[in-house]
Amino acid sequence: MASSPFYYLGVVPNLLNPIHLVYEWFGVLWLEEDHHFPVIVGYWFSKERSDITQNAILSGFSKWTEISDQQIIMRLYQSIRNKQKKQDWENRTRLSIRTIFKSPWNEVSSGLYIIKSRDIYPLHASAILKKKFFVWLEHTAVCETEEELHEFMNQVKEEHQIELFMKIKH
Repeated sequence: MASSPFYYLGVVPNLLNPIHLVYEWFGVLWLEEDHHFPVIVGYWFSKERSDITQNAILSGFSKWTEISDQQIIMRLYQSIRNKQKKQDWENRTRLSIRTIFKSPWNEVSSGLYIIKSRDIYPLHASAILKKKFFVWLEHTAVCETEEELHEFMNQVKEEHQIELFMKIKH
């Protein structure tokens, strides 16, 4: 007879919400079956700690053991962020055909551009490839520091074998 899964909930403050670029409460719900690696079943960011448990309940979970070991929670957070970073790097998307006719793309030469979402950190960085008739979102990244932005830029330069970037302000 298989044992029923056992759920754990961990909550810590001041972790980066990569969507909204603010530091908030982070909560993660995971299960462990038969001593295997943890399987994340949900995670949430919130301004208030109490909203994390509310979100878990609204997601259909009502019974768990709360874990306060920050090392475990940080490993799960980092696992989530690493998967997001990989996905941000690999997901290439052609932007709408209308994009080529809008500023700034109708005013610039074909080429690869790095765009920052704002001037303060954390920020979103995007590598945009403008071709004659299309604009492609090649890579994105969440950068918490200037060092991370430079790492992203270097990775783009290496991947696309280029020497120089032309920058467009956000």
